[in-house]
Amino acid sequence: MDTFTETMNFEIDERNFGTIMISFENAFSIYIFEEKPRIGTFGISIPGTSIVPASTLYITGSKNENFVRMMGERLAIKLQKLVLISLSLEETETELLLEIMQKIEANLPK
Repeated sequence: MDTFTETMNFEIDERNFGTIMISFENAFSIYIFEEKPRIGTFGISIPGTSIVPASTLYITGSKNENFVRMMGERLAIKLQKLVLISLSLEETETELLLEIMQKIEANLPK
């Protein structure tokens, strides 16, 4: 897989969101934000192995740690790479995060 950088802006329920995605040979970095780019709850997820399940280490923030874990580990397993993820949203709910994940997954490198 080639290295790439992609910025995406989209609207869900009249709220503006953006992502910055950077793919490396051995890692994937994604920053998800509302309105303006900023670091939010930040974690590092690893895909796991047949013996150890996927896991996440939190670096900063705790507001969205469950969502960071869910999204980071899902991406780590899907891509089989280390995933650095930042989530900075005003309000979060499961349905919103699922819509955001669908938009992200539709734009992942093949």
